[in-house]
Amino acid sequence: MQAIDVERKNRLHDNFIAALDLLDTEHREPDRWEEECLSYALGAMACGMYLVAEVELAAFARPIDERSPDVLAALAAKPARFTKDMLRHGLDYVRQRYGQSSAVGDLPAVLAAGQADLQSSLASL
Repeated sequence: MQAIDVERKNRLHDNFIAALDLLDTEHREPDRWEEECLSYALGAMACGMYLVAEVELAAFARPIDERSPDVLAALAAKPARFTKDMLRHGLDYVRQRYGQSSAVGDLPAVLAAGQADLQSSLASL
């Protein structure tokens, strides 16, 4: 894994923890928007899709008045799925399970090709 990937991964993990710490400071669980962003960021980190994780963590911090009303309405219709504790546990799992090797070269060929295509598509946005 390249040094920049390690730095990016560590920064993402730190930002994820900071998001959970912010919720702790505010003595609350994530709202549905925040929960969705954090769960997607966690999944993206597990897949080595760091750019996607960065986008989701940025969306987590989006002020309420800048969130899409349509997305908020759709989320309101869904039950909450993850608590802060569950998200913390998920990050611990991702760090333990995927922390050692998530370079594209370490993935099966079909997954590496798909990940490279997705990352190049996202980078062009």
